[in-house]
Amino acid sequence: MRTVRLLTIGIAAPLAVLGQAWVSPKGEGVVTALYQNDIERLHAYGDGRTRDRGHTTLDGIYLETDFSLTDKLAVKVSVPFIDGKYVGSNPHLLVRGQPATAVALDNGNYHGGLQDFRFQVRYVVRDRALKVAPFFSANVPSHDYSTFGHAATGIDETEYRVGVAVGRRLNPLLPKAFIQGQYAFGMSPLVAAGVAPKRSYAEAQLGYLLSRRFSIQGSSVLLYSHNGINFDYNLWPNNVTVEQYLNHDRISRSKLLDAAGSISYRVSPSMSLFVSVGHSFWGTNGHLRYVVSTVGFSKAFTTKLAAEKNSVLTSLPESTKAMVCTCAKK
Repeated sequence: MRTVRLLTIGIAAPLAVLGQAWVSPKGEGVVTALYQNDIERLHAYGDGRTRDRGHTTLDGIYLETDFSLTDKLAVKVSVPFIDGKYVGSNPHLLVRGQPATAVALDNGNYHGGLQDFRFQVRYVVRDRALKVAPFFSANVPSHDYSTFGHAATGIDETEYRVGVAVGRRLNPLLPKAFIQGQYAFGMSPLVAAGVAPKRSYAEAQLGYLLSRRFSIQGSSVLLYSHNGINFDYNLWPNNVTVEQYLNHDRISRSKLLDAAGSISYRVSPSMSLFVSVGHSFWGTNGHLRYVVSTVGFSKAFTTKLAAEKNSVLTSLPESTKAMVCTCAKK
């Protein structure tokens, strides 16, 4: 019963690196690489009550390229590698004693692989003090992988999202601070048991430059599923059909609120290192994260299309990306 992820967030991720209202100058971009460790201890049910049904550890490596085709139009491409392990007395090995449904994902060993390719296009429609950038994104599974198991790579689900990112510096009151956020509505084709998932994703960041090199951020990420099945605290999994149970991670009515703090160190005008720690503060129909730890770096690059301009990482928000990456699973 793992939680459907964001970005990823990443999400994936994906939610997974947070969407930006700021866009690099034409011909410039940013490459981001990170490692994330996600420890999950509690299962949340439809009414919000929780129960310890075993622990899941997810390790993820996430790569992303964000490139500007013009001063207002940017494209983002990313893919995570997820390695998961489950330890506990409630593995997803059999469905009500049916040998044909046996899987080996929850045998206490790590199982990993590439998850979903993620694409995003965003366009700045307002480039003043308040930045506004609508976007479209798509998550496409990299291959046909198993989804039944706590340690599964992901939910093997194509999803399309439309949304908008906004942001601004808080000058003149706090010239070293900025705020930004985004909202997206996600839609998937029919997955299983008559459920075509529809989800809302919301993110918010507040950042502050402590010095020319150090910055801090507070971030929050909300997932809200509009349809799907509920996990009954007293009856689960006997309150669902076999088909629903086999696909419960893909069609659950998940809700999740994560928050995190991060610190970034600017090594050079074009490169920053970062570390963040996050936690799930509320959720239903899935796993709650006990702690999510992330470390990584962002590196700016320039191509022949670029004009004579300063690197994107000299701007305030791009130099201090918050890494509440939720790339594991979804």
